[in-house]
Amino acid sequence: MANRFPPVRSESRIPKEVVIELQSFENAGHEITSTIDLSPHGARVLTNDPWAPNQDVFVLFFGGALLSRAHVVYCRPLAHRSYSVGLEFLEPPWEWLAFHEPSLPPRPN
Repeated sequence: MANRFPPVRSESRIPKEVVIELQSFENAGHEITSTIDLSPHGARVLTNDPWAPNQDVFVLFFGGALLSRAHVVYCRPLAHRSYSVGLEFLEPPWEWLAFHEPSLPPRPN
């Protein structure tokens, strides 16, 4: 019998919006979108188009300043014809960890 429950997440996520571009390995599909939340090794993004689970994609951050490969873990329909897509980074760039850190308040002088 197939497992009906998704794997338990071992990393915490933080809400953070980062503009990204998803590009398919298999075809010319691409979409500019943003993250909903982040973890050190993945992200949840909001898309207008469905992305196939188990599909590998390129993820470009900040107009191409960072590039990573990711694996689509899930794609769930949301209201208003949008989708929640879970990405697992296959090669998270070290700079990605800086996005995961919560912003600290400015220090007084």
